[in-house]
Amino acid sequence: MCRERSVLHRVSSLSAKRSWIRPAAWAIVILAGVLIRAYIIHHLPREVEFCAADFSAFYAGGTLAGSAQLYSPEAAFAVQEKAIGCHHENIVFIKPPFYALLMWPLAQLPFIPAFYLFRVLVLAGVGLFLWMWPADRWAAAAACAWSLPLAATFTVGQDVVFVLAAVMGAYRMLRSGRQFAAGVLLGLCAIKFHLFLLLPVLLLRGRLWKTVAGGAAVGAVWFAMCFAAAGPNWIAAYRAALADPRSNPYAYNMVNLRGLFDYNSPWTLPAVAVVAGLCGYLIWRGSLAVALAAMLAGGVLIAPHTTVSDATLFLPGLLLARKMKWAVVRAAAALALSPLYLLLPRGGLQLAVLAILVAAVWTMGRQPEGETGGPAPGGGELPTPLRGGAII
Repeated sequence: MCRERSVLHRVSSLSAKRSWIRPAAWAIVILAGVLIRAYIIHHLPREVEFCAADFSAFYAGGTLAGSAQLYSPEAAFAVQEKAIGCHHENIVFIKPPFYALLMWPLAQLPFIPAFYLFRVLVLAGVGLFLWMWPADRWAAAAACAWSLPLAATFTVGQDVVFVLAAVMGAYRMLRSGRQFAAGVLLGLCAIKFHLFLLLPVLLLRGRLWKTVAGGAAVGAVWFAMCFAAAGPNWIAAYRAALADPRSNPYAYNMVNLRGLFDYNSPWTLPAVAVVAGLCGYLIWRGSLAVALAAMLAGGVLIAPHTTVSDATLFLPGLLLARKMKWAVVRAAAALALSPLYLLLPRGGLQLAVLAILVAAVWTMGRQPEGETGGPAPGGGELPTPLRGGAII
């Protein structure tokens, strides 16, 4: 009897020791990624950290909100020169007019405090994403700590992490049957509306009409705010701003299909059709988690304009792909989640995501129609996961 108790005690002690090893290992990985990023930012030249930051364009938009000069590059440059003493020719305000009103409170502060506050909000967005992530949060936190797109988001003051958090919130709302609230959160994603070209497929697949209503309600507010921010002729002014070539200076800096094939390539449109087909299939047949991940990944790939930061929206799909059956797919996901993808030729990140999409479609296509799960009518979700995949 005593011997049995001794054995049980040893097993219990060994289990207790092992229970903290995994969190400790993950914590070391996460801390290393954060410290390396902090070191890099601390040693950035002022001209790079502030003058070339995307936030400087947002700050200029907030300053010019309500004026006829909202989309004037010269006016934006004047604001930046006054605020930070420099400007970059390609950092111009091309957000919808309502976004300028959202930036107005920050524009009332001096530039440096406003920029640091915006970075705090970015970190809060990352925290929200991790809190709402339904799978392994340690792995997700490590991916965030080492993600180059997310690091770029923090460094230059981009806003894509708010979109990521809103989509995760919509996922939570749809899982609990609160369609209208999910639509409100998806409506917030209009700050990057060009990355949501595949959203209608998801809404049609689940017949999420209350979600459509929630998004429309938010859209109506955004639409009214556009008139307050840029006047009655804002549509023409905004179209002219989008046509400014300064907003798309370098194809290699994009993480979409244009970044893979270059501008005016004859391969871009056929590739857009292929990606839309692959992602549409996953949205139509996959579970809610897969559908949202495919919507985000496909939206980034087929969007006409992206930056490195927008690859942050690949995170959900890459994290899910870590649990797929094929080792080569898991390796591609791990590579894309790490800075090592920079060692690949140009377009390596896009190719890795495309390979994962193809593998997911192949795996799903080999299953019976009723076993793949998917957004059910009324906002629920069929519970059966994709076998061999990481479907939540």
